Amino acid sequence: MRHSLTLCIAAGLASLTSGSVLVASPSTARAERAAADQAKLDKALAGKTPGKPVNCIALNRVNGTTYIGDSTILYRVNAKLTYRNDPVGGCPGLRNGAGLVTRTPSTRLCSGDIATVRDFVTGIETGACSMAEFVPYRK
Repeated sequence: MRHSLTLCIAAGLASLTSGSVLVASPSTARAERAAADQAKLDKALAGKTPGKPVNCIALNRVNGTTYIGDSTILYRVNAKLTYRNDPVGGCPGLRNGAGLVTRTPSTRLCSGDIATVRDFVTGIETGACSMAEFVPYRK
């Protein structure tokens, strides 16, 4: 038994050193995710020009929300206007299919407001983030 285990380990090590098994390093995987996030962001904002940041947006005007990785949130108002928010420190967990829950005393979402990241399947809150200024992108 010990002999066969040694052979299995040796065969596994040989396959790793022969180049037949490729393992991505964490930094390579991060770089690939960052490139994919940038491509998604570029596509979402294509043809739009950034304007002067604003402190608040009216939530009742938002028609859709898109998360780009864990660090950018796009609030789509209409085909001509999208607000970009890059929360302070990002919003860890958004990449994994979670969503944001915001609680505001008014109908506006403002910089400094806290949003919680929630897994809607399990109902578990996995983190929180603080909204930054909202940059309008217009066609």
